[in-house]
Amino acid sequence: MRKISFLLFVGFLSINILQCKGQDNKDKTKDDFNSKNNLYNSYNKDTIMLYNILQEQLKYGHPQYDDLYTPYDYSERDYTIILPYIKDILEKNGYRQISQNEFKEKVKLIFNRILDYNNSNKYIYVNFLDKCNDKVIFQQNDIIEAFGVYVNKDLRCISDFYAIPEILDYQNIKGIKQYELNLSNKQKTRDGGEIRLDLWKDEENLSQQRHFNHQLLINRNKYLFNDSKASLAWLKVNDEYFLESLVTTFGYTKDKDLLDWVMQRNRSKAVEFINNYVFVRNCKGELEIREDILKYIEQKTTDEENTHDYAKALYHYEVYENPNKWTEKEAYKILAYKSNTYDYLFMKYKNIRYNNRWNILGSIYYYSNRGDEKEWKEIEKNFEKNNYYNLPHLKEALEYAYIFE
Repeated sequence: MRKISFLLFVGFLSINILQCKGQDNKDKTKDDFNSKNNLYNSYNKDTIMLYNILQEQLKYGHPQYDDLYTPYDYSERDYTIILPYIKDILEKNGYRQISQNEFKEKVKLIFNRILDYNNSNKYIYVNFLDKCNDKVIFQQNDIIEAFGVYVNKDLRCISDFYAIPEILDYQNIKGIKQYELNLSNKQKTRDGGEIRLDLWKDEENLSQQRHFNHQLLINRNKYLFNDSKASLAWLKVNDEYFLESLVTTFGYTKDKDLLDWVMQRNRSKAVEFINNYVFVRNCKGELEIREDILKYIEQKTTDEENTHDYAKALYHYEVYENPNKWTEKEAYKILAYKSNTYDYLFMKYKNIRYNNRWNILGSIYYYSNRGDEKEWKEIEKNFEKNNYYNLPHLKEALEYAYIFE
């Protein structure tokens, strides 16, 4: 793994150590870490802060999921202190920083979030577990309690939240190894007992995890903002949840390669996918129809039965199953989009007709014709009033329904 350079920092530290005379190595190490006067005389403010934060993170160790464990209290400073190194990693690995306007447009397109460069906030937090919650969470991603990215307006990149040992080869800093050897791996619990800490120095695969974190940072940014196909290929193998969430959670469907990958992965769960990710509410509470997914279904469905999974799931999507979920106006619109896709495929492919007696509008017309015709009349009236929602096949599908008389 390519190590992050600390030459300037180590140089300052080495000079300070050489100036300390009359003390053995143990005393030097202790002074380097504990003498605030020495530190403030030798290093700049950012270096001192990095030094102090690192000591605290090392003392508490890797976060644990134990009610008795008292964790290190991560905060904004833990995020901002690693930003110069995030920038360095990206620059040295070919990331091209795009313009401010390009970055704003990309963030809006991908995450549906608006960056305001007129306010003083330097970043926003995008929550993958609750997309409408913009509260900043200073915590490592675990997909259970937290999973999100920071969108940095100045660096024009995204990143996870990392502890210093997860992103920097911190043990290259002189004196750190000795400091860690003096740390206790025990912590008193609130009930008077004792818990064993997972100190960072004891993490067997920390170097490999750090390398992975670098690759994650590089490839996410090069894919999203530099349109790197090689990075997309890497993410498909190593970052599946992130990639899939771009489509399912945020509705990013403009990349046809990504959309095809997500749809292929979910083909065996077509019903669940259609039920959850095609007709959704956005963060304003409005109906959002992910039209690119419907177009994908239309384009990828053929007469071959093994391509019918999503079309079948669309046919069975119940608009009226939960009357509290959609308003009447929304229900008509969903019905229109469903019919525009499925009924068109029904008319086009004989194997779809062979395997399913009904199409969507045909079944409504058939049963309405044998009972209360009001439902069908209202559908016709609504579609005409809305100019068939400007959908290419809806008027033809409506007329086709009459053969089911």
